[in-house]
This record gives sequence, structure tokens and C-alpha cells, in this order.
Amino acid sequence: MWYLATNEINVFHYGEISDNAVVTTGQPKLDYFDLKEDLVKSLTSYGQIYVNSEEFDLPTAPEE
Repeated sequence: MWYLATNEINVFHYGEISDNAVVTTGQPKLDYFDLKEDLVKSLTSYGQIYVNSEEFDLPTAPEE
């Protein structure tokens, strides 16, 4: 399952979540999608591009 939390202007938070999970957000619009393709279509409708963070070497917090 996928989600998109947005203000429909300049905030677009999205990702994959497990079934029956609930997203809490301060954004006025929250949509859930069964398919990643539907999330991508929704982002595209806002002029946004889907970015998969797993494709990037993101920094991680140092281990204690």
C-alpha cells in the first residue's frame, strides 16, 4: 500500500506502508493507493516526479 500526504501546492510526502497502517499528517489531503503506479499518476497530476529514496545513497544516523 502507498500513501500521499499533500497540501496540493508544495508539500508532497509519500511512501510505502504496510496494509492496515495509518498515516498521521498535518497536510490537508491524504490519499492511499493499492498500487505504486496509482501514486505515481497522482504525483504526476501535480507536476511532481516520483523519487525512490532507495536509489540514492542517503546519510544515516551514526550508531551509538
